[in-house]
Amino acid sequence: MKDMNRNENNKKHGILSFYLVLVLCVAMIGVSCWFAYTQTADNLTIQLNSVLDSANNASARLPETGISPIPRKETETTAQEAVYAPQEVVLQPEEEPAQTASLAPAALFQPETTAATATETTTETVPAALQTAYPLTGEVLNAFSNGELVKSATTGVWQTHNGMDIAAAVGDEVHAMADGVVEAVEEDPLWGVSVTIDHQNGVKSRYCNLNTGLSVNIGDTVTCGMVIGAVGNTADMESAMESHLHFEIRQGDMYVDPAAYLGE
Repeated sequence: MKDMNRNENNKKHGILSFYLVLVLCVAMIGVSCWFAYTQTADNLTIQLNSVLDSANNASARLPETGISPIPRKETETTAQEAVYAPQEVVLQPEEEPAQTASLAPAALFQPETTAATATETTTETVPAALQTAYPLTGEVLNAFSNGELVKSATTGVWQTHNGMDIAAAVGDEVHAMADGVVEAVEEDPLWGVSVTIDHQNGVKSRYCNLNTGLSVNIGDTVTCGMVIGAVGNTADMESAMESHLHFEIRQGDMYVDPAAYLGE
């Protein structure tokens, strides 16, 4: 019995000793943590105060050196404005987009718009000695549209009309409008049998909707009023119209109004 009691007492004593040691360890750890925190906080406080003192000392020394950041920035800005001001003045007058916008509608009908310009300069570029005459006499069915859209009686499409349609019966003679050389004789899929005459100085005349059996060939020299062929009905482009001659004049690459070029 005594041995059993003694063993129980030893167990109780061992348990108490274990908890006592555990409590002491926890207490020591807590004291160590508190000490470390205190030391760290003190060091941070000292370092912060040192930084603040250094900043204050630096700020206090600025007036002694005469350095002022704000005036220096203003000086730099003034210098930049002095350098770049002339460039801004040079670029300011450019207003080409507005001019481009005003020309946009004319660009849709470039050949005809150009033709109108050619009409204005025709009297200056064509020699005064060039004798001209209408290819035949007749009523003007469709005049030169000068770049404006007109509805085709054949296709029903709104399009420009780059020449003059002169009423004439099939077989009526067609005459060269001026002296020149035959440049082309062709059967155009739209304008039918056609003849192009080069009158030099960039002036060319074209006669469309002709009949077969022409009086001229490529390379022939013609004079004003000379018969080159006869009116036909070969132009599918204007087949819905009454019999007529489709007549065009070009100055360079630009169509011009035959009426303004040859006179009323």
